[in-house]
Amino acid sequence: MQEAAWPYNLPVWRRYHRAASPDGKLVACIDPAWEVAMGNPTSGTLCVSQGPHIPRCNPSFVWSDDSSFLTVPQYFSRFGLVTRQRLLVIALGERQVYASRMSAWYFQPETFVEGTLAVSVNPFRSKQMAQFKIPSDLGRSFTRLHVPWPEMAQHERG
Repeated sequence: MQEAAWPYNLPVWRRYHRAASPDGKLVACIDPAWEVAMGNPTSGTLCVSQGPHIPRCNPSFVWSDDSSFLTVPQYFSRFGLVTRQRLLVIALGERQVYASRMSAWYFQPETFVEGTLAVSVNPFRSKQMAQFKIPSDLGRSFTRLHVPWPEMAQHERG
């Protein structure tokens, strides 16, 4: 099978994506993902094992190297139109989801190593890079979202 030409070979155009956490304990998946509009990047529901299911996410998510966080771009509505993305950081130990105050046409998480999250902003238009220190930037650059989390089974509570 031949690889698609740039920019359609970028992660923001994936039709699905599945990735295990570095420690192998959790799996995140978006399958399927559909174009938001003709010729635009894709969107689907992010499902995290033992975690939330979050709609309108782009399948370009990445895990932190310590498996504590997962970051994913999410499309959100402004004035009733879905036109922009924000970056979500899922704090698995806290069972919390944080949304970036910053928005862009598109985000593409690149790396999440030693607490530094590197993200391409508008990767196929006028690419710029942004960095966040996680967890210290969560209070200043992100806001906490109310996202339903599945109930833990009795044996998981201890």
